[in-house]
Amino acid sequence: MWKPCVVVWLFVLSVALFPRSRCSGLLAADARSLDRAAVIGNIKIPLLVPVSVLLEPNESKRVVITNISHQASSVVTQVYSHMQNVTVSLSRFFSVDSSYTSSSAGVVLILQPAAEKAKFYIKAGAEEVSVTLFALPYTSQDPVPGACNLEFVLENDPNLHLMFNVYETTVSFAPANLGTSRGLLPPVCDVGTDAHTRWRLTYDLYQYFLPENDLTVASLLTGMRKMSSVQSIENNGMKITTISSSQQTRLYGNSYVGIGVIYNVIVRDPLLKTSAAYVPVSTYTCNLSAKGSKCKDSDETFIYIQVLCTVLGIYGLLLCLVGHRIFEAEFLFFGFLIFAFISFVVVTRFSSLDFIRRFAILVGTGLFGGLTMTLMRWRFGRPVICVACAGLVLGFLVAAIIFFTPLANFSLFHNDLNFWMVYAFITLVIPTVLLPFVKTLNIITCALVGSYAVIVAVGVYIYSSLTYIILNVIKRAIHPDFAKVESYAPFQSTDYILTSVWVFLFINGTILQFILARNRLAFPPCPYQKWKRRNAVIGERTPLLHPPEI
Repeated sequence: MWKPCVVVWLFVLSVALFPRSRCSGLLAADARSLDRAAVIGNIKIPLLVPVSVLLEPNESKRVVITNISHQASSVVTQVYSHMQNVTVSLSRFFSVDSSYTSSSAGVVLILQPAAEKAKFYIKAGAEEVSVTLFALPYTSQDPVPGACNLEFVLENDPNLHLMFNVYETTVSFAPANLGTSRGLLPPVCDVGTDAHTRWRLTYDLYQYFLPENDLTVASLLTGMRKMSSVQSIENNGMKITTISSSQQTRLYGNSYVGIGVIYNVIVRDPLLKTSAAYVPVSTYTCNLSAKGSKCKDSDETFIYIQVLCTVLGIYGLLLCLVGHRIFEAEFLFFGFLIFAFISFVVVTRFSSLDFIRRFAILVGTGLFGGLTMTLMRWRFGRPVICVACAGLVLGFLVAAIIFFTPLANFSLFHNDLNFWMVYAFITLVIPTVLLPFVKTLNIITCALVGSYAVIVAVGVYIYSSLTYIILNVIKRAIHPDFAKVESYAPFQSTDYILTSVWVFLFINGTILQFILARNRLAFPPCPYQKWKRRNAVIGERTPLLHPPEI
């Protein structure tokens, strides 16, 4: 009887004394096998050659960079796609502190003394994704992008972190550090601020606009390649500004909805005359549709804007051609514009109403203002006063055109007081100078503002940047932070065509109205006075006493 008891007790003791070490060893082995299974296969890419790869959903790959020269001390990798996010990591475990997820992502690979290859890891999300891989080598003399990161997750973060809303696009990045030879520790980032530290570095911010109305994958990939290396950025990009190391490493750009834009940063070492590029980032300032061929709107608000702009465009075309002949109808248009603009700015800036309610207030107030100006003209006449009000719209548009140029990016005009004082001066001086020539002022106002209304009506359908002539002013009026924006508009083939149409309509509308107004009174008489005279004549012709009926 004692033998079975001894066997049972020995089994219990073995389970009690040895399971943890055995089980933990087995679990660790299983975990290692799972990790090996998670990263399936290698992708070999040479330096400076873009390579396209298709990743299945949740698929992970090890990327091996070959042909690395011994002169290189670091490699900056770039991984970008059209819509879907992809995760890049220094670790095959994809730990949080060594990974970054975006549609445009990269890591810095610090090379060991004898290394001829380098590796990192990529992982797809829940959808299949086509990505382009690109690797750039840098020597010990070149700065290391994002190597003095104190804000983001990666220790060395070469990525540009982009956020946007309908007003502005914000691009943030981590400061760079000085380069070092292989095997040496990098310089400490924030011990000193003299010329031998990373504080001597400067940052040039560039942007590149993709072709308007082209949201395709091929267009984006072509643009990203043009904004990947230092030389290609300088050749293709437009320099926005330069930031010193003592300034905030952040850029505020304008949001152009439906127009693709790529940002990148070149960090420069003025002492060694060297430079390096960060990882480019792109945005369309909207959510792309499932096919990625157009922007999709989260609601139907844009339809209301299209309807309003279309109506104003048709009305504007009529004013451009014969506005001076339909005097009362002209003031319905300009009264609508003045009151609608003021009401929209005030309600948007000082209330939290949704867009539909604000749009209803805009239309209602605009119609009230237009009818009020029309009735004032009908009852009291006074063409000079009416034309002066319309001339304010002309001055407003001329000021908007001036500040649509790079003049608005001068540091002087980043101050709201300076900006609005100059804007108000231009708005007032235009009608004041032309007011002695009332007829000319009225015809030019109808032709220029009316023709621009036509351009806006077209622009809401094909995403022309000319619509931002007035949109930038509205943004500045309702969004205080827009004063910080560096606004450089894309001016491409669509804009050149629409500008030619605008000039054509303005010139021909002006000439036509002068021809129609030839040999006529400068302004038609007041409708109320005409009505009184007509009634008086009818009253004189009507006998006071009617003969008695027989």
